[in-house]
Amino acid sequence: MLRKIAFLIFVALLSISCFASDPITLDSLFKKQIGLRSITSVSYLSSGNAYIYNMYPTLVAQPDTKTWTDTKQVSISQTFIYTLTPKFDILVAGNGSYKQNEYVSNFGFSFESERSFDFDSLWIGGIYTGDTIGGIFVPQVTLQGGVIQREEHFDEAKNFIFKSFSAQFALKNYSDPVISSLYIGGVYNMDRNFNYGKLEYGNSFYFGFDMSIILSPKISLDVGLEQRYQSGSKFEGRKTSNSYSIPTFSLGATYSLNSDTAISVSGTAGGSSSAPDSVFTISLWKKF
Repeated sequence: MLRKIAFLIFVALLSISCFASDPITLDSLFKKQIGLRSITSVSYLSSGNAYIYNMYPTLVAQPDTKTWTDTKQVSISQTFIYTLTPKFDILVAGNGSYKQNEYVSNFGFSFESERSFDFDSLWIGGIYTGDTIGGIFVPQVTLQGGVIQREEHFDEAKNFIFKSFSAQFALKNYSDPVISSLYIGGVYNMDRNFNYGKLEYGNSFYFGFDMSIILSPKISLDVGLEQRYQSGSKFEGRKTSNSYSIPTFSLGATYSLNSDTAISVSGTAGGSSSAPDSVFTISLWKKF
């Protein structure tokens, strides 16, 4: 774990030395204005365990009906946020991924891999921003629903409509030179019916803290801590997995190309056997 954290610090410092950055977050660079904002993200995940993961709307372990030894995953996420009023935004997010799942066959004598590239999900939701509390915190509520989620189990790929929902409440604070956010949220999953039977995903509860430290007019250092708890999964009423604890620590930097465009780089390390070994993400922020 210490080696992971040290490596993430090195990546963040390297990013800062290579780029010149503005303190760009959804609320700092992209301040409230009527119009459209875009976030394009590419993430590389290495699991180091038997699970595959959904990256949106939060990191969720998805126990598969096959047993893997490792999964390497490249995910692409495109999010559009349109501000209707200073207090209300519409959010649409689409996601796809390339996965290389590794496993052992022939009683441990052969090492094989299975590759796939798929559209994963389309989500729609809204963001409500309230009035400042005590002149310190800005409350924000985000609600989303999975319009379409494409999943594969028992060698059967199937699309599900409005089977997952997420909610998050955050308190944001702006105290130069620090922009911070405390948040709490959850993901609720309804049952999935496959030809082989009914699969019940576990539900997730999470909370965390994000902070951007403005080092100069062109550079910010971004830090995040998050703890997730996920209940076990069931197949035909039988429990197929235990509950999960998925703590993560992230470190990164943000770079401003101009007043409308930014690039952020971050690395995330897992703190338990249920968490992925590492996640590296590059995001392009744009407002129109």
